[in-house]
Amino acid sequence: MRWMISIVPLIVCTLLFAAGKGSDAPVNDKDYYGDTASNDPVFVSFISEGSNLNRSTYTLKELDMVVRENRNTEFVLGESKYGQKINAYYIPGTSHQKALVIAGVHGSELSAIDVACRLTNELLQGQQPYYSVIIVPALFPENAVKAISEPEQIGSTMNVGRYSYPDAVDPNRQMPSPGKAFDENNCTDHVGRKIEQENQLLLKLIEVFKPQRVANIHAIRDTSYGGIYADPRTDHNGLALGYSTDSILAVEMALFIHRQGGNVAGNKLDRSPTALYYKDPQPVAAGLLQKRNMTGSVLNAKRGSGVSFGTWGSTAIANEADTSRNRDAMRIITIEYPGYKRSSDHRTASRRTVQQKQTELFAAAIKEIFLGKYFTEDKSPEMQNGPNYTAMKSRP
Repeated sequence: MRWMISIVPLIVCTLLFAAGKGSDAPVNDKDYYGDTASNDPVFVSFISEGSNLNRSTYTLKELDMVVRENRNTEFVLGESKYGQKINAYYIPGTSHQKALVIAGVHGSELSAIDVACRLTNELLQGQQPYYSVIIVPALFPENAVKAISEPEQIGSTMNVGRYSYPDAVDPNRQMPSPGKAFDENNCTDHVGRKIEQENQLLLKLIEVFKPQRVANIHAIRDTSYGGIYADPRTDHNGLALGYSTDSILAVEMALFIHRQGGNVAGNKLDRSPTALYYKDPQPVAAGLLQKRNMTGSVLNAKRGSGVSFGTWGSTAIANEADTSRNRDAMRIITIEYPGYKRSSDHRTASRRTVQQKQTELFAAAIKEIFLGKYFTEDKSPEMQNGPNYTAMKSRP
């Protein structure tokens, strides 16, 4: 791993977004290993020239300043375990509601990072969203480097870049116990394992920013399960709060993609539309105990098991000694992009064109619906149901 420590800071989106513009060949080493002139994070070429973006030196500790200034701002979430800067982007909305979009939890899922990069660029070029949003395009940048460095293995069962090191716990299974806040003095997950530094930064960001909803962008190898899914929200004891608005929001995002020719086969829109991921337990009625999927990938020493981000985030936190750490259950939308490959990873022009269109559709669904004024997390029941649902159904 010595080479990983010594390279200049990687701006993952620079590679992914630029590659999506029609390059015929996968990104090679010289594209992401630069000289010392590239150390400055202002060299983020995936953002179009002329974007109204403040490239700040703010860090997570200064997030209050970022929000107070109320303008499009790039800031540093923190550093990865090997010293890479993890960039984040704050886009102010037209309301006081807050959202978070993350990608690159699994570095092997390069297409997911590509969607987040495209979304960021689109938001910087267009109108303000309803939700103020922070986007973290690549949470585990070094893992994405690993995937990019072996282009022939992208999308293969080798899963290059999915894990941080041999025998690492799945990055999406390192969350605290459901209903419990992240303990910075302990930094262990539900079963007592050390939470990786990148996930610690994510947990700190959530505690400080307090988003009402989160879109977690992943990718899935079996494209028949690609789609938009919702995690059932519960109180801190695991009792269901009701699934209808979460489900409808996810299905509407899927319909947005489907109507324009995108692949969301996992939502089964042609048979019985669903927002339930195929491995997750059935949602139950409000007030009943909601079962959770605590086993992900089958790995040695149960490294694929544990609490997922979806489970932890969609469970409310209460009874903390420091009441400022309590929070409502967040609305969690898990996006499974069909396939790991970016457009440039495909060999034929036709496949590259299809892939680029697919990326645009997934980014647009997040921008237009997830970050729009639909099913807002408002205390008023009519704001969570009637008007929003009517507005969505009237969309062309």
